[in-house]
Amino acid sequence: MPPLERRQQPVIAAAAVPNTDGASSDLNPKTIKSATAAAASKRRHLRQRRTASSASSANASASTSASKSTSTSSPLLSRKKNIVLNTRNPVIIFLAKHELTLSLVFMALVHACYWAGFEWPELWIRMQHKATSPSPASPLAVDRYVRGIHDFKFVFYWIVQLVAARSVLLHHIMPPVADALGIRNARKARRFCEMSWGCLYITASFLIGFRVWHASPYYMNTHHLYANYPEDHILMPYGLKWYYLVQTAFWLSNVYTIHVEERRKDHLEMMTHHVTTITLVLLSYSFHFTRFGHAFMLIMDFPDIFLSSAKMFRYLGYEMVPNLLFGVFSISWVVTKHYLCLKMMFSIWTQGTALVPHEKRFPHHPNSYASYPIAGFMWVFLLILQLVLIYWFALILKVLHRVLIKGQDADDNRSDDEDEDEDEDVQEDTKDADIDADADATAVEKSTTESEASTD
Repeated sequence: MPPLERRQQPVIAAAAVPNTDGASSDLNPKTIKSATAAAASKRRHLRQRRTASSASSANASASTSASKSTSTSSPLLSRKKNIVLNTRNPVIIFLAKHELTLSLVFMALVHACYWAGFEWPELWIRMQHKATSPSPASPLAVDRYVRGIHDFKFVFYWIVQLVAARSVLLHHIMPPVADALGIRNARKARRFCEMSWGCLYITASFLIGFRVWHASPYYMNTHHLYANYPEDHILMPYGLKWYYLVQTAFWLSNVYTIHVEERRKDHLEMMTHHVTTITLVLLSYSFHFTRFGHAFMLIMDFPDIFLSSAKMFRYLGYEMVPNLLFGVFSISWVVTKHYLCLKMMFSIWTQGTALVPHEKRFPHHPNSYASYPIAGFMWVFLLILQLVLIYWFALILKVLHRVLIKGQDADDNRSDDEDEDEDEDVQEDTKDADIDADADATAVEKSTTESEASTD
């Protein structure tokens, strides 16, 4: 169906036609009756089309219609705010409605107390637990930090900052950009804004993490991921600890944001991925395996840059660019999330414990967690994460089959439902056209009433 602005509007008969001699005009009852009948017929036709479209959409997915209707029953709170709830939790609903206000108030309160001279806000704003040199004569070469209880405050403060930044980007910055770029469909505009936030954060975090990794002794060397454990691993450089804590805050914030975005077809797998990732980050941080966790997060984040970019270009209406980016994404997915990920999984088993002397293993050495039982415990979560990735890779192969064999576009079917996009386009256009027909019929009826009153 062509856009509303290109549709031919029905011709409504004028209530009165001025005469050349300036006298009052008489109405043509036949013309008014004909226009009224035409408007009513158009309205009836559009309603029948909308009903048929809804029925065909329901019949196309009869086996999953019940689950989808349950999962997407929560209405869109505000198209302007790009908020879609897929939960009935009153706490999340309240946070979704006031997330930016609550975040700004909390940050303003912390900074106001900090400027007023209170000491407690510094525990939230700045990283704590800086390591001290054993003797004044031999200071540390660089700033080193250890883990401590105040790290939770720093992580929580960054969760608030990330939620606020995401809210500003999704609700105030990107909607006008999407509209200026020609995205008229509300759902596509909302998804474009969500992908822009993901692409922006993942790209920035990857560049920061890569810089920290490039300056580290374990750059491109899995042996140094565990060398001199645990002495060199307890003391973390500033950049490594900052990156670790901010990444922890990001993954924790995703547990909230996944409930204020439109529910995906792989919602359960996505939630499993988030919970497993958070568990691995916290375990590696607690067990002093931060070097392993740092490298692992880098290789896991790299392909998502291309996926977010491909989806953004797809929502903009491009065809070739998303296909190319999806091809790069597929190749990088295999290399990083399967080959390198499995390589690191085996390294923590073959090197993570074998390279550590027996006297420095758990429980013989303080602050040491190098042991085969602990490595096996981490392996459980690494295996769960790998199973989720294999499931997603199977869906990626379906997309590649559709592109390479059938010659269709590369639409990632892991989360988005393209049929729902098309159905929503038809339903929205039909609804708007129905409103236009109603307005036309109302105008004709009003003119008829006025003409009858003037005749009387």
